[in-house]
Amino acid sequence: MIKIICLSLFIPFFYNGNAQSSNRYWVRFTDKTSTPFAIENPNEFLSQRAIDRRMRSNVAVDLQDLPVDPVYIGELSIFTGVTIWNSSKWFNAVSIHVSDSLILDSIASLPFVLSVDKVKSIRLDSGIEFSSKSLGHSNYHHLYYGMAFRQIEMHTGHLLHNLGFDGANMTIAVLDAGFDKVDEVDVFSTIISEGRLLGTRDFVDGNNYVFNASQHGTAVLSCMGANTPGKMVGTAPKANYVLIRTEDVSSESLVEEDNWIAGAEFADSIGADILNTSLGYTQFDDSSMNHTYADMDGNTTRISVAADIAASRGILVITSAGNMGNQPWHYISAPADADSTIAVAAVDSFMVRAVFSSYGPSSDGDLKPNVASMGFRTACTFPNGNVQQANGTSFSSPVLAGMAACLWQALPNKSNMEIKSLIERSGHQYNTPDYSLGYGVPNFYEAYLLGKQESVSHSDELLRVFPTQFTDKLNIHFHSQDTGNWRLRILNILGQEIGVKYLYVTDNQYVQTVLTDELLGLNMGAYFICLSKDDLEISVSKVLKIIP
Repeated sequence: MIKIICLSLFIPFFYNGNAQSSNRYWVRFTDKTSTPFAIENPNEFLSQRAIDRRMRSNVAVDLQDLPVDPVYIGELSIFTGVTIWNSSKWFNAVSIHVSDSLILDSIASLPFVLSVDKVKSIRLDSGIEFSSKSLGHSNYHHLYYGMAFRQIEMHTGHLLHNLGFDGANMTIAVLDAGFDKVDEVDVFSTIISEGRLLGTRDFVDGNNYVFNASQHGTAVLSCMGANTPGKMVGTAPKANYVLIRTEDVSSESLVEEDNWIAGAEFADSIGADILNTSLGYTQFDDSSMNHTYADMDGNTTRISVAADIAASRGILVITSAGNMGNQPWHYISAPADADSTIAVAAVDSFMVRAVFSSYGPSSDGDLKPNVASMGFRTACTFPNGNVQQANGTSFSSPVLAGMAACLWQALPNKSNMEIKSLIERSGHQYNTPDYSLGYGVPNFYEAYLLGKQESVSHSDELLRVFPTQFTDKLNIHFHSQDTGNWRLRILNILGQEIGVKYLYVTDNQYVQTVLTDELLGLNMGAYFICLSKDDLEISVSKVLKIIP
């Protein structure tokens, strides 16, 4: 058993352990006029980490960030048989349990109550398959990453790791169904021993203990945070984590969407940079309340609206696309339809779409899913400590989320939406996107190089490479302000150096040179020209070798 130190922020949360009825309601309030909290004092309801993230993202604290008025909550709790479950500052609402529905009219008539709606939800991201067989050796075995090597190599993630970008100082919030035995399994031990577990919260049972209830979150977390070399290393082995339980696998009710909203607000308040959610919502126990495809427009379901609000606060929101691709409902689920989320489809180790991976577009025509990652026979660690195979977009999402943390660590001055754009632009089918895999499987080393190129002032024209589509010759122009040794490196799409030209340049010199011999034997495809000085990479340009 471990002790988790939780923040003492004002995050309203009330729970009655004896309340077991499914009669849950969502109560929205009219205003926050009398709230004791003020925008000018955000440290009363946001952590310093959250405030710092907003400053980096140039996002102002506004009325939507203020907690729900505690007086309103107190007025509801006076009613006999009412238990306040969770609250939402973004929606100015609370989720309540009511043992006697006759009092709902009285609640609805309160002058500060805007609306009262019954809530219900869907099961945990459906279609997930687990194998009881531990993975054996394969062609993708790697002494360091263990059986997770291919799902990292697919994204050239090992190249970012080799550069020291392993997620350090980035914070990932994981919203899931429970994290059984994460406090005991060896692959997670460094998260705890190094103090990188920043907080836990259970919005289903109303406490801070999340190390039970479901193995799903355990497997999801391992895709990112596992860190036992030789057994399994995830995509962000050095990141900070916040573990949040919002899903109750014993029921399928909309209250889980409201739990998710509370969890996302907690993630925001604690300062998370990235939010991964391997959950999806379309159908419910009460079929009359099902979402329709028309609802998948990013602006209708509460959970999707909340996902966009989280993104507006500077958080990169990454979601599973859904596992209904071979079912009558074959579309994405909420919140994957949200405009500002990265919805992740599933492919196998050969980058071929998994048959269960859900299709887009969103009902209002947005390209969904956005990108794809390995979600078929994905290596995961389970509560028994074994590395096993698992199928589902539930696992393609965290594989990608961990890589996003490494990319953002490498490009700390980028905003969440700029990181999203880089990930999409590095997809293997960026020029021919579809509603199956979106922009395809991202190449994170390419995204890193693209991001570095953008960071250089174009007004200085430090590096000009033309033509961008070449056959046997490239013209290189750049301006050197200092005397020194320069290198023009040619990298393939995997980041491997396949050619280099050395130059000695005096100060304040405009250099014009060509690459010819260095290009001999190159196959058709994309390459990077990297300008380096004294082993410091200065600028990058992408070019394409074509057939003459």
